[in-house]
Amino acid sequence: MVDTKKKSRSATREALVRAASQVVINKGVEALTLDAVAQQAGVSKGGLLYHFPNKDALIGGMVEQLIQDFEAVLQTEFDQDDAPGTPGQWVRAYIRATLRFSKQSLALIARLSSIATNSPNVLEIAKVYDQQWRQRLETSGIDPTKAIIIQLASDGLWFSQVFQFGTLDEPRLTQVVETLLAMTRTNQ
Repeated sequence: MVDTKKKSRSATREALVRAASQVVINKGVEALTLDAVAQQAGVSKGGLLYHFPNKDALIGGMVEQLIQDFEAVLQTEFDQDDAPGTPGQWVRAYIRATLRFSKQSLALIARLSSIATNSPNVLEIAKVYDQQWRQRLETSGIDPTKAIIIQLASDGLWFSQVFQFGTLDEPRLTQVVETLLAMTRTNQ
């Protein structure tokens, strides 16, 4: 039997995180207040505080949601790989997932990055996942050093999209991605 109360709490938490994300995307990080999020979500401030006792907890929830969204894209890319079961499958999924992340998520990340350095909790959440991803990359069946180089290049492409700095035109981006994908298929 499914615990409907627990499911309802989870849905409410997700709705609150999505509302907070909309506040940040639409009005900026400086507009992120508990009152603004409660209003955006259509709940009382007390209802918000029940799920998130303070602003830091809410920001942590936003980061967790971004990571879960990325994990979902990553899993989809892994499941749809053109060479399933071969070395480098997870690395190929990582490359493609970093490029498929939504524009809205990228905008949210860009805005949240301005407060991440002042929020050790946020950085810790991200570090835990980064370590997990690094472990999966290094054990994907290709040379671990090559896997890390590919991760760093993919992350660089991703950060250029997040901050709209040093972005590549479509033909060059396609060439870079194809080169990275090819690197996952050779073990030289």
